[in-house]
Amino acid sequence: MMRRFLLLSLCGLTLLGAGRWAVKNAAAAEDLKAEVMKAEDARNEVLPKGDVAALEKIYADDLVYTNARGETLTKTQHLAEIKNRKLSFVSFQHSDVSVHAFGNMGIVTGVSTSAVSNNGVVSSSPRKFMNIYAKQGGKWLCVGHSETPMVQ
Repeated sequence: MMRRFLLLSLCGLTLLGAGRWAVKNAAAAEDLKAEVMKAEDARNEVLPKGDVAALEKIYADDLVYTNARGETLTKTQHLAEIKNRKLSFVSFQHSDVSVHAFGNMGIVTGVSTSAVSNNGVVSSSPRKFMNIYAKQGGKWLCVGHSETPMVQ
């Protein structure tokens, strides 16, 4: 009888510990998501303004930027498009945004209905987007961007 009591007590303590671990990890995951979203919000604040100096600090040096036309640009190329006004925003709108965090990596996905001017041609067709963040030197940096036009 005493063995049974000890065994049940041990099982109970194990389940309690596992429950606390799950709660702690869930809270940590939510904290990571909030950090990634804060970085995404900072990007979304300066991108429509064409603030190249701010974007320089938000994008990683080895950024891989794939636009809706399927072109893959470096950080330098993408920022040059913005600086030279080849790429600008008439309006900026994202919806269905979700964030996933994996340790030092974060992925933000959603739908963009932003009106974008590319060499004077404005497009507001909806696009799925994905921004990938990595924590480098204690700071979340955007290391990848990809857009895909949505089927109408």
